[in-house]
Amino acid sequence: MSEIVTQGSNPLVRFISKHFSQFFGYIKKYIVEEFNWKYLLFLVAFLACYIYWAYPDGTYSFYREFRAQWIGKIGVFWYHMCLYGFPFMVAYGGYIVSSKRFDLLKKPGFWFLCFFAVSVFSFRQYSVYYFDPEMFDFERFVRFWNRVIRDITKMVAAMLPITIYWLWDRKYNTSPYGFTIKNFNLRPYFIILLVMLPFVIGFGLTDHFGGYYPRGLKNLTYYFGYGVEPPQLHLLFYELVYGLDFVSIEYFFRGFLVLAFIRYVGPGSILPMAAFYVSIHFGKPMVETISSFFGGSLLGILAFYSRSIWGGIVVHMGIAWLMELGAYIGKLSRDLS
Repeated sequence: MSEIVTQGSNPLVRFISKHFSQFFGYIKKYIVEEFNWKYLLFLVAFLACYIYWAYPDGTYSFYREFRAQWIGKIGVFWYHMCLYGFPFMVAYGGYIVSSKRFDLLKKPGFWFLCFFAVSVFSFRQYSVYYFDPEMFDFERFVRFWNRVIRDITKMVAAMLPITIYWLWDRKYNTSPYGFTIKNFNLRPYFIILLVMLPFVIGFGLTDHFGGYYPRGLKNLTYYFGYGVEPPQLHLLFYELVYGLDFVSIEYFFRGFLVLAFIRYVGPGSILPMAAFYVSIHFGKPMVETISSFFGGSLLGILAFYSRSIWGGIVVHMGIAWLMELGAYIGKLSRDLS
């Protein structure tokens, strides 16, 4: 009776119970079934060192210089194979030892899947690395459309190979790695975005993020020319394409890297996916890189238990556009001051 009175007299408790019971239920289930403090501490310590290596002075200048130097030596594809494969394999190595899953060492299908995953995302980067419209003496609008095609190419390069793999793997995953609305409730994710709104926009207003965002304006300024105001319709269209790229990101990370690995490691696929996810943020603001581990882990838990990636798509796309909005507001405030 007291529990009923407590819930009835507390609107916040009723609200959370109504909209987030399944949401928190997934997290609780993961903690009960899979959570391992020693493994988590090992992985966090490793990623802290890996992030410190990429951001020794807190900025991304060192990493960008390092990337340019080593891409020139070993090539785009193999550079990214090392960048992504290193944390991914360290994470799975820690999982094998901490969970005593030494049987995985004798499963070629598991190792093929690991190699295939890293290869696909490395190829995604390779497919557009030399695609620079500036090398062509085209008009501004033609260069803009080449940029749009470049971003679409990245999406296809990630999504097509794993969709082809799913055609062979569909006996284990009935929908293409999370593209299902079953067990999916949209409302909690919009509430999360609403709660995050002031924080994300606040970060977007800082000079730290202002050096990297808004991506739409910075990319279009590059293609249309510095000092040239990009047409608003082109800017809005580019922001749409920029947001859609996160569909391919969620499909690969929360879909493929979590759901395709289930038959080998179950929920053990979540933290190695998050470690891989951290590495693709190198070259972005350090705060964003650090937070990607926690955000990626949370979305991985939700994708694993719901078997749907739509929540991650909503949150990821929403945060990306909120960051753009915050950075636009920050730019306007700096221009007016």
